[in-house]
Amino acid sequence: MHIGPRELDALQEIASIGCGQGITALGKLMRRRIEMDVPEAWVGRSAGAVADFLGGMGQDLVAVGLRMEGMLEGHLVLALPERDAERLAASLGYPLTEAGGWGALAESALMESGNIVGSAFVSAIARMINGRLLLSVPTLTRGGGRDCLDRLVDRESGRVALATRFSTDGPGGLEGLILVMPEPARLSALLASLDFA
Repeated sequence: MHIGPRELDALQEIASIGCGQGITALGKLMRRRIEMDVPEAWVGRSAGAVADFLGGMGQDLVAVGLRMEGMLEGHLVLALPERDAERLAASLGYPLTEAGGWGALAESALMESGNIVGSAFVSAIARMINGRLLLSVPTLTRGGGRDCLDRLVDRESGRVALATRFSTDGPGGLEGLILVMPEPARLSALLASLDFA
């Protein structure tokens, strides 16, 4: 479907409400206040445009991906630069090993963080659209931005993303990104449920 200004406004509203709840849930888990930016809409012409954009940032990431099913079908990805992901794991009580490696508990803490963000997101949007949304188990990947996203989201689905940046201040501060990547073919039904068709 064609994504014009009106459709983008609706998608940004969805991201603002859902990611706001997700970031609040993550803040409770960390016992810290997390600031959130206004969601940005990333729309590319070619398949995999969002992955290519992330790859262009030149940072190694740790990303947790979850698939959403229901009226809002697509993917939610919690992505952090590797150093920030290390700080998140440490803040939850699971620092990396002395050799600097990712142990099973540190990876599990990151996946649980993604699961908590995703669960809060889909709960908020399900209430908004008065429908049911399902969430897959989380998958974790590490590496360059493009490679990470390509492992989590097929390139045909990677044309559109609502990107919400978040950060914490103070010692051990970190920043990251929540990407909501709806399936383009299912957007019409979603927007119709919100009277944006």
